Amino acid sequence: MIKKALSLFLLIQLSSYALPEWATSPMSFCPPTELCAVGEAAGSMGADAAARNEIAKIFSTKIKSNTSVVTTSESTSNDGVIAGDVSEQTYNSIQEMTEEIVEGSYIKEKFQSEDSYFSLAALHKRKTSTILEDRMSRIDTEMKSLIKDGRRSSLNKAIKLYETRNFIHDRYRILRNTDYTSSISLKTLLDLKKKKRELGVKVSLRVNELDQASDILKSVKENLIENDFIINSDKGDYRIEVKLQSEPQYMKVKGFVKNKFILSAKSFNNSNEEIGALKYEIIQTGRSFKQSYENALPGIYNYIKEKFNELNID
Repeated sequence: MIKKALSLFLLIQLSSYALPEWATSPMSFCPPTELCAVGEAAGSMGADAAARNEIAKIFSTKIKSNTSVVTTSESTSNDGVIAGDVSEQTYNSIQEMTEEIVEGSYIKEKFQSEDSYFSLAALHKRKTSTILEDRMSRIDTEMKSLIKDGRRSSLNKAIKLYETRNFIHDRYRILRNTDYTSSISLKTLLDLKKKKRELGVKVSLRVNELDQASDILKSVKENLIENDFIINSDKGDYRIEVKLQSEPQYMKVKGFVKNKFILSAKSFNNSNEEIGALKYEIIQTGRSFKQSYENALPGIYNYIKEKFNELNID
């Protein structure tokens, strides 16, 4: 009698730790309206996070196998207009968007075994795809605005937005198994960029900076080349003069210095008439002048990238 009771007790204990069906076959447990995945961890919250991470992996796996090759090939023209770095530039924003989407999932089931926790996460396909439709519509509107602006930097921004839209669309197709088409094609953007490049606009540069590494000169050149200008050491169609200066600032903390960095840029036409001017100031601290300068560089680089289109040389 005691043996029978012990056997029954052990059977009950074992059955209480038996994995539920959804833990080994999550998609068969979910309705067609949801995307599901299972996570396992030593703790309950860890299992929730692992389940959501598995949903993110579903997106990544399906996109890599079905659409990433197409996206890459479409992003390169015969003229090599896009060299493959567009995806790198949009990668962070895409990752953030994916994380935001996955955060919209909910925990549908939980289970605790003898040594692990299991969670079943589910994502509403229709609700999530509606969010993606809104994102793509907003990108389409922004691309149209940039095309209307017509400047080289605007066209580059539109191309990067197109790449972002492609990544969003990849995720949309996983949820809806259909397309959400755009009225703007990559060919249209590349053709507009090519026309700008074929104008052969030449720009000469004069740069005065603080460091022998020529950080500012390199950044300005990179910006001009990206926007299809030809850099000419002799007289060009336009001339840009750039100057970076510094001013020491009062600093109370011993062992640190504070400096203001002033970037100024002016543009001139081939008649030597000033046609544009920009000024940017940033204050940074550091244990030395060099460190404060290095801390200021990211802001200066970003300003050159975002604002040099306002020098009116396009």
